[in-house]
Amino acid sequence: MSTSSQPQFRYTQTPSKVLHLRNLPWECAEEELVELCKPFGKIVNTKCNVGANRNQAFVEFADLNQAISMVSYYASSSEPAQIRGKTVYIQYSNRHEIVNNKSPGDTPGNVLLVTIEGVEPNDVTIETIHLVFSAFGFVHKIATFEKAAGFQALIQFTDAETASSARNALDGRSIPRYLLPDHVTSCYLRISYSAHTDLNIKFQSHR
Repeated sequence: MSTSSQPQFRYTQTPSKVLHLRNLPWECAEEELVELCKPFGKIVNTKCNVGANRNQAFVEFADLNQAISMVSYYASSSEPAQIRGKTVYIQYSNRHEIVNNKSPGDTPGNVLLVTIEGVEPNDVTIETIHLVFSAFGFVHKIATFEKAAGFQALIQFTDAETASSARNALDGRSIPRYLLPDHVTSCYLRISYSAHTDLNIKFQSHR
């Protein structure tokens, strides 16, 4: 029997560790996807703002069973998956890994994605990040969040040239020792370009 409501899941698809999410809120951020999915396992890759209306995304889990766990949970839950109050439709993707058309982070932009290796989120403050990166130009916005790859920050500069100079100078380098807590023995910056151009910060997960 047909129904007028849109099904949240497709049961006939072959399971994949890549999930296809639809009906996402406008400019859904990577950290919002991670927040929704991370209770079910390790997220190794995401692809945001795809589709004609830029309201779809792909999320790749480290393991197939983690993706199955998420689909199974919401298939049987009375509460739908939601981001910013919008019901998110989840299905298995027909792809088995997320492949970017170009190497991630290679196209210059004014927003940098910085992974800070060797630290816990509370070890590095936004003030410290601002101090390090503002040496290269005016920093408009900073957003920090936790992901499977580690503690990360999105840093928005005025233009791609400023962001590029910061990346070239700091990628692979360490935050100066005097800016870090005593217990941190090593801290390295891994920097790529983000697809974002203007950060829409509705919340700050770490101060």
